Amino acid sequence: MSSFIFILLFGFIVAAVYWYVNRNFKKHETKFDDFAYKMQKDFLDNSPTLVKGLDYYKIVQDFYTQKGYSLSKHPDYSTDFIAKKENELLFIRIQVPQDKQGLTAQVLQHFIGQTVLQVIDDKSHNVSWAYVASKMLCERSAKILINSYETKLKFELIKAEV
Repeated sequence: MSSFIFILLFGFIVAAVYWYVNRNFKKHETKFDDFAYKMQKDFLDNSPTLVKGLDYYKIVQDFYTQKGYSLSKHPDYSTDFIAKKENELLFIRIQVPQDKQGLTAQVLQHFIGQTVLQVIDDKSHNVSWAYVASKMLCERSAKILINSYETKLKFELIKAEV
């Protein structure tokens, strides 16, 4: 009987320690999230690069307009523009010049996957995707994917005007 009481007492102590640690962890996580959100808001409010990013969207928009496309803003977060020209439909994702992260195959697959359901039954358009960046931050996996699907997937390098 004493071993049962010992196991029960030990279980109670472990549960109490788990509850205490979990509660403190959640408090610290909330404080950290609040701090991170405040820093991000301060950065966005005081950052001149945000305006440069918006200017880059205009540069890309002008680039495709000059090629004869009509552009419309896309409502989701994975695609920036939808470009149309005759029977061609082009989904465009833009990487702003301030972004230091390299382009990977996973990023490209996510971009394509987010839009493919919208056009899966569309037989009237030739559908393709373009990832636009101002600098060549393309990892090997992305280059392999782009080369494998070069008729449907394009990587456009459009220089940002400073």
